[in-house]
Amino acid sequence: MTSRRQFIRNTAIAGAGMSIVPHWVSATQKPQDKIEELKVGLIGVGLRGTNHLQNLILRNDVRVTALCDIDADRIALCRNLIKEAGKNAPLIFEGGPYDYLNLLDSKEVDAVIIATPWLWHTRMTVDAMKAGKYAGVEVSAANTLEECWDLVNTHEATGTHMMILENVNYRRDILAVLNMVKQEVFGELVHFRCGYQHDLRHVKFNNGKQPYGGGVEFGEKAISEARWRTLHSVKRNADVYPTHGLGPVAVMADINRGNRFLSLTSHASKSIGLHNYIVKNGGEDHPNADVEFKQGDVITTTIDTARGETIIITHDCNLPRPYSLGFRVQGANG
Repeated sequence: MTSRRQFIRNTAIAGAGMSIVPHWVSATQKPQDKIEELKVGLIGVGLRGTNHLQNLILRNDVRVTALCDIDADRIALCRNLIKEAGKNAPLIFEGGPYDYLNLLDSKEVDAVIIATPWLWHTRMTVDAMKAGKYAGVEVSAANTLEECWDLVNTHEATGTHMMILENVNYRRDILAVLNMVKQEVFGELVHFRCGYQHDLRHVKFNNGKQPYGGGVEFGEKAISEARWRTLHSVKRNADVYPTHGLGPVAVMADINRGNRFLSLTSHASKSIGLHNYIVKNGGEDHPNADVEFKQGDVITTTIDTARGETIIITHDCNLPRPYSLGFRVQGANG
């Protein structure tokens, strides 16, 4: 049994080309060689899951063999995309929230991509690893410290791998700065800044007909992300989405590769942004104008590392602002 440190080191992100299941296609494989297809099932085919599907069907080394969702319209849309691409029809699992377990039992699935609402991510990933299916899970992969340990412990118990699908790690500018860090351009590292600074008000509210904007509904009267994501702003005063910033910084800082997080402090501002958006676009008499949102509009977290660096993370998604992940890498040389 490998230690947690060995596991994290051995599965470290090596670069943008790393595959979720690297042994299926050899790096030395010649173009004329027969390519063994990886059979992938998609659990969750909303907007994000459909984006994954569109990328997968462009590949000749992957076959989408199964779709799972509780929304029949999304299943129908994705089946049509697969048909239009000239691919074989997938198995369909739409028999309720737990039908994904039947997908995981299928011998027609080698690996899964999980793109469901956040609270399902850990349980589905754990179930996938227990079923022997490699799992790629959308962020955030976990919502509590206990869920983080569930992912690590399940890997250690099963030997099955999972990958957190943090796309920002693979942006060209991020990879360029990571290379500069590895080349010691900045010298000894001292401080990092990062975050998720993105006006998401049109994502958290819609009119129940279009996925983004057009109204101030959320929950059961909304569709797409506003149906579930906004509830986190109602119930949780926290940075609920840190990995767009912290994922790249953790790699640069060698977290769990010789360095580690020691402690954090987190502070939240008052909450006015979502209420103001509702009043402006739906009126003071709209029922949602009475909703109390626990999440502060700007949440600032400071992390200390074992090597003495500090990391400041900013979550700023409820106010009007330009998009920025606010990266800074600072060392002895600049």
